[in-house]
Amino acid sequence: MSTPFRQLFYTSRCASGVDVDQIVQQSRHNNAVDGITGLLWYKDGMFLQVIEGPQSSVAATYARIANDPRHESLIILSDRRVEAREFGYWSMERAQDGSADTDALLARLERRLTNAPEAVRQAFTAAANR
Repeated sequence: MSTPFRQLFYTSRCASGVDVDQIVQQSRHNNAVDGITGLLWYKDGMFLQVIEGPQSSVAATYARIANDPRHESLIILSDRRVEAREFGYWSMERAQDGSADTDALLARLERRLTNAPEAVRQAFTAAANR
């Protein structure tokens, strides 16, 4: 029997003057230690993220995010149990305005969302096409 995981999907606004690359570096380290996987999308000052893993790890990770002054206006879009990880990797995609590789970025995002729930796919697709 598989161990159920918690999957939390949220959005937040990045506080002004924040170094997003530092957030990404710190998150990758913390998530690897805590057994958290997911997908994080950042564009135009907005974060859209799915985090998944053991219940206690997801709770601790979200508590850190909620108490982090670099994140503002947090909204939980979905919080559910899953029997298996739907995002068995950790990835950060950061859209750059006017980037020449926008099509490649969108193609990678689409591949990563292939097995995601419809609501998650729609939210990431809408964010990517803003």
